[in-house]
Amino acid sequence: MAKFRFRLEAALRLAERSLEEQQRLLAQEIQKHFSLQKACQDQENVWQFALQGQEEACRTSPQDLGLWQSFTQKQIELLRYIAEEVSQQEKVVTQQRQRLLEAHQDTEKLKKLKEKQRAVFNLKEQRREQAVLDETGQIMFGRRSSL
Repeated sequence: MAKFRFRLEAALRLAERSLEEQQRLLAQEIQKHFSLQKACQDQENVWQFALQGQEEACRTSPQDLGLWQSFTQKQIELLRYIAEEVSQQEKVVTQQRQRLLEAHQDTEKLKKLKEKQRAVFNLKEQRREQAVLDETGQIMFGRRSSL
């Protein structure tokens, strides 16, 4: 019996590698996004601390109020910067998910094509075997009839 060979096997392997690579990249981007979110939360806590310090300075030590206001301003600017990075990273993650989806679709197309071609091959092979069996039966029947 002949062996099935998928002509696009190399393309399928490349598509599977691409899928794995896109999965790895997505995991990295999600990890980076998580880290940025954590940094944003931490920075928000620092900013809240600065606001509390500013409020406390208003009540107890007005001479330190300018320092606290400056500190608070720097912290809110840093918080906005980190929040913008989080927003940008969300876009990167979304784009990477789209690339992963496309790689998955390409891989699935090739796998389905391979299975269809395998089914056609198996059907042709079964028909060829059936034809050989039919011919063998006819030859044997012909020999028995002539005896």
